Amino acid sequence: MVRTAVALLFSVLCISLPAGTLVAAAAPVPQQAPVNARAQAMVDFKKRMDAYLELRRAITQKIPEVKETGNPAKIHEREVALGKALAMARPNAKAGDIFGALSTYLLKSVEDDWNSRSPADQKAMLSELPKGLILTVNQPYPPSLPLATAPSKLLAQLPMLPEELEYRLLNRRLLLRDRDANLVVDVLVGTEPTRTE
Repeated sequence: MVRTAVALLFSVLCISLPAGTLVAAAAPVPQQAPVNARAQAMVDFKKRMDAYLELRRAITQKIPEVKETGNPAKIHEREVALGKALAMARPNAKAGDIFGALSTYLLKSVEDDWNSRSPADQKAMLSELPKGLILTVNQPYPPSLPLATAPSKLLAQLPMLPEELEYRLLNRRLLLRDRDANLVVDVLVGTEPTRTE
């Protein structure tokens, strides 16, 4: 009898309530937190960088390290072989493949760094580089060029890199370089400054 009364009361309530009220009360729809676009770009950058490092590990197993570190010719020979093997493994690589959506934020950081420099400092940076120099992905970093590091103020704004990779800054072009292979892995292309010579 009590069960019948409870069932009857429940039926009356269900009929009198607007449709969907019980479902909404029983299972609230979870609200999805907004995604931080920069944080997502950083996560995606790390995934692409990890994929490159995995490919690199597989290739370096076939090209062992040089034991005789006092022989520059053997070190150079391995560097060239590693660079060629990596480039052949990524024949369709192009600028932005690893930086991805993070490029927007990196460009702003590089631009802010450039604008914070004095005109004399900007001119000095440009004078070190040959006119018309354009480095592309899968190209060896020219040994005749200085290994221009990114300034510490700019480095502090860039994502940390594993020891196999490093940033290089050529005027307003930020490069991702493989240290052992001396290979340009990715290029962040910004607006080129006008030479005033």
